Amino acid sequence: MRIALAQLDPVVGDFAGNLSKIQKAYERACDEQARFLLTPELSVCGYPPLDLIDRPEMLARNEAALAELMELTRGRSCALVVGHISRSPHPRGRSVQNSVSVLEAGREVFRQAKSLLPAYDIFDEPRYFESAREIALWDCDGTRVALAICEDLWAGHEVAGRKVHERDPWSEYQRQGAQLICSLSASPYEWGKRELRESVHRAGVERVGVPLVYINSVGATDEILFDGASFVLDAGAQAVGRLPSFQESFALLDWEPQSGSWAWVEPGALNREDQAGEEIDVLRRGLVLGIREYLARCRIRQVVLGLSGGIDSAVVAALAVEALGAENVTGVAMPSQYSSGHSLEDAEKLAANLGIRLLVKPIKFLFTAAQREIGDGLGPLASLAQENLQSRLRALILLAISNHEGSLVLTTGNKSELAMGYCTLYGDMCGGIAPLGDVLKTRVYELARHLNRERELIPVRTIEKPPSAELKPGQTDQDSLPPYELLDAFLEGFLERGESIASLEARLAGRDAGNQGAEWMRGVLKRFEGNEFKRRQAAPVLKVSPRAFGVGRRVPVARVWET
Repeated sequence: MRIALAQLDPVVGDFAGNLSKIQKAYERACDEQARFLLTPELSVCGYPPLDLIDRPEMLARNEAALAELMELTRGRSCALVVGHISRSPHPRGRSVQNSVSVLEAGREVFRQAKSLLPAYDIFDEPRYFESAREIALWDCDGTRVALAICEDLWAGHEVAGRKVHERDPWSEYQRQGAQLICSLSASPYEWGKRELRESVHRAGVERVGVPLVYINSVGATDEILFDGASFVLDAGAQAVGRLPSFQESFALLDWEPQSGSWAWVEPGALNREDQAGEEIDVLRRGLVLGIREYLARCRIRQVVLGLSGGIDSAVVAALAVEALGAENVTGVAMPSQYSSGHSLEDAEKLAANLGIRLLVKPIKFLFTAAQREIGDGLGPLASLAQENLQSRLRALILLAISNHEGSLVLTTGNKSELAMGYCTLYGDMCGGIAPLGDVLKTRVYELARHLNRERELIPVRTIEKPPSAELKPGQTDQDSLPPYELLDAFLEGFLERGESIASLEARLAGRDAGNQGAEWMRGVLKRFEGNEFKRRQAAPVLKVSPRAFGVGRRVPVARVWET
């Protein structure tokens, strides 16, 4: 049995574009005499459609697309397995389901709705979909094939230390005598996700003794990145092969049900690209794709960002150039009287290395004039007000250029700064997308060194000098924050892994924090809790960790709460 895999990049709402991708993959599968083609979850409409589901046109367009795809299969021997939205057959509950259909010879021969609907992290599927009441298998020439949809195979996975689903489709597949399990997925990326994803599915395969073909979406929808990284496991839970991360791909496999043997036809051998590759490079590709697709789907071609000579803006600029091309990236250096001479030099060198346009717009006189006008009748502005004023003047310049040229402002802050509120609302936080908003500061440095792996893009001095906002004389980040190595270790445990404060205190107290014991953590927590209002108003963040600020995290701003 020849099986074709189409690791596609569906765009939410782009039915014509999505159908074109599916059609091209299907024609190729037919030419290669595949028995069926697998496409990702909701490949017809894109994932996640969110409240677009409430629009009557969404269901109507899904049905029209499905009819068009049925016609495509007429007179062909290759079946098309496709994910889409369908009407729920049940009189109560949500009106639509997340479904997979098998289209063959001009008709729909099998349909299965998603059984397990996730409601954690970025997911809120029970808000939109009705779950399947029953699970059935598709009879493909006498081979019993289970068609699962993403979460259906995560039944054994624990969230916050416990299983979230009572139902277990794996057991149902085994009871019904499945000989092959295929998963149509739209599984988001996070650091190290491939290893986690494969281990979860490997455990299921080991339990039921049935091979698995896993096809995942690739692409980006707002903050959510889909990495692809599709894979195949044999009945012994060994990897037969993998497809690349963050790249649309097509694959052909030959499977012999009787002997259980697998063979790649295309790409022709076990793909070890991501198995042997560095996770930092997977992250780089994900951030590049996230920037590119956010701009494309918002129908914007160009970006503008402030270049301070610091590490964050340098990394964002380099990622933007890779995503959009140097001709579509403009850097703006906006020195003040507190800016060091090397800051402008480093910004100029970065721009030259990347081949981007650099505008120099000093704010010294704007700052002096603004202080005079605002302070009239109030007296000299407080130190914090002066610092924030500089940041907001820079935002004013970037937004004016953005309006003038029709470009999008990229905000350059990282996750460590957002966590601590070490950023200015309506200042350096302004922008349309925050590429590094889920990347801790220490990993920003790791990204910078990785970006320089072949040649110097980011000036070495930018990487080596102490980080500073340069909003007052001699300022460095560590005047206000613990060393980033320590702060990030705390944030990774507290925010991303949900570690208890007692555990963190036992693990991190006494590490180089000025001999303060655990007191520094209390200060960090106070700042973290007190800056939720800033994060609520931040630009969308490209999610690359298990717990990002934004769509997957819901915390009240107005609350009485102490950790």
